[in-house]
Amino acid sequence: MIGNAIALMALALYLFSCANPGAGPTGGPRDSIAPVVLSTVPEPFATNYNGRQIEINFDEYIVADNLPATMVISPPLAEKTEARTRGKSIVIKIDEDLVPGRTYSVDFKDGIKDYNEGNVLEGFRMLFSTYDKIDTLRIKGYLLDAFTLEPVENAIVTLYSINHDSVFQTMRPDFIAKPDDDGFFLFDNLPANEEYRLFGLIDADKDLKYSQESEKVAFIDSVLVPEARYIEKVDTLFEENDTIISKGYTEFTPDPVNAYLFEHDQFNQYIDAAGRDKKDHMLLTFGESLTDSFKYELVGHNTDGWSYVEYGINRDSVDIWITDTTLVNTDSLYLSILYTSTDTLDRFVSMSDTLDMFHKTKDKSKKNKGNTVEERSDSIIQPELFAFSTNLTSGTFDLNSRLMLVAPSPVFYLPDSTVKLEVQVNDSTFKPVPFDLEKIKQSKRKYEIGFEVEENSTYQLEVDSASVSTLTGIYNEPFRMKFTSRELGYYGAVMLNIDGFSGPAIIQLLEDGKDEKLVKQMDTVVVAGKELKLSYLSPGQYRVKLIDDRNKNGRWDTGDYEKGILPERVYYLPKVLEVKSNWEIKEPWLIDSSKPGPKEIFINKSNKEEESGNRQAGRRR
Repeated sequence: MIGNAIALMALALYLFSCANPGAGPTGGPRDSIAPVVLSTVPEPFATNYNGRQIEINFDEYIVADNLPATMVISPPLAEKTEARTRGKSIVIKIDEDLVPGRTYSVDFKDGIKDYNEGNVLEGFRMLFSTYDKIDTLRIKGYLLDAFTLEPVENAIVTLYSINHDSVFQTMRPDFIAKPDDDGFFLFDNLPANEEYRLFGLIDADKDLKYSQESEKVAFIDSVLVPEARYIEKVDTLFEENDTIISKGYTEFTPDPVNAYLFEHDQFNQYIDAAGRDKKDHMLLTFGESLTDSFKYELVGHNTDGWSYVEYGINRDSVDIWITDTTLVNTDSLYLSILYTSTDTLDRFVSMSDTLDMFHKTKDKSKKNKGNTVEERSDSIIQPELFAFSTNLTSGTFDLNSRLMLVAPSPVFYLPDSTVKLEVQVNDSTFKPVPFDLEKIKQSKRKYEIGFEVEENSTYQLEVDSASVSTLTGIYNEPFRMKFTSRELGYYGAVMLNIDGFSGPAIIQLLEDGKDEKLVKQMDTVVVAGKELKLSYLSPGQYRVKLIDDRNKNGRWDTGDYEKGILPERVYYLPKVLEVKSNWEIKEPWLIDSSKPGPKEIFINKSNKEEESGNRQAGRRR
């Protein structure tokens, strides 16, 4: 009871302690004070209130244009409320009976501002009950995106006192809260002796229920029981006579919780794009990964072995190369495809489409049209050749990379005797470099060149002309390229010493910034006391993310509400790492899975602090 009284007194002081004497005479200082509440109906902490109207009176004229979108009444009302301004007052009409035996909260968020200067009344909240007491038990925590740990806009948190799996999809919640900009939510008007299920939701259709699989959802896989107990502390002050002073506080449980919003994996297969960009190449892209049931064939052509296919990494794209020379030179080809999709009831069904894969081939016989007979006889039609390329985006080769040679179309086997790799000794001299030429599995276009890379060296890669042909008989043109390897001192490294977590994990190195672009990924098993090293890092600012890869499939997995599966947990190192050339950072990382709240990532504000931190945590390589 003492704890409840203290809580009520604190809230009453908060609501009525900001008295505003009003603005000065015209021409005085600009009014920067938010509207002040003078009185309310019902009164603060009123009990046994069952009226049909809420009224708030202010000390000045106010505007509440944004109030319908921001105001949150909990327990939620079945009917939409009407809120209107009347001079210096706001009147909210309630068109239904209030729930008996409940404490109501009305959060106005930032929906109220003064008429003249637009000063916003922040955090104004009313409490009243429909029976003879004010409930003060609480549940609080954070609602965050499951993969980024960022707060999510337009989300709500709901509580149900009935412990049944279907309530979230069929019933209006008992209590509702709207998280703030940090994702923090608070229910502090809960009755005693009740158990709750907690859910989060992006409520697209505004029905306060999880009614669409496209809605982001969160849930806690345990029942929450709010309680409070008074903790007494005894202090002794030594003066002339010992004086014992008793102090205490109210301890609320449960501890703050995190709820993680996720989107269900929805199989919504469709053809995103289809085309024939080259005469021997077709490209299909899909909205989802293709199942093994995918099949394709040409319409009106009875031929076997007419194509070669490669699937994208996620099987959501298909490259089809035409290997029959007659078909290559045919402008219009019709491709029939069969793939798995879903119907309106989310049942798997087979879908078929016929695609017009048109490509206009050039008529070489018209190349010399208009020339004289003598001119045409002297003209030489150059044979068609293809060009190799590499995976290098510039002339610089990173020491942790693998050099790849790529043909634009599938080719027959490339002999390593036709490939030459040399390193520059001086301005005019190159010497051969031993290498291994290995064809990439499941590809007839890509070869990997493995060799021992020397730092800060210039290399030359050559492929003889007519070394290999495509499956349609087109040979390669001569290929020559120079590139330079980085010097070892250009790179930095990070040594992670992770504590508080063990097991299969995915470690991601991300560029610092909102987009968090993936730089490097490591699939590993975290063992306490064992360091993990991220090497060959270019200078820059990075974040580090750990994914609890509980099913060991090498990727982050979302949750499933129907099956009671939570999304895989992610953790962020709580600081931005400044990687510098020729520097190795030793970074301890204590992961506390019980700590609630959004990710907190800090960076030192001064170079001096950064240098000091690096001297303590790093060493010269």
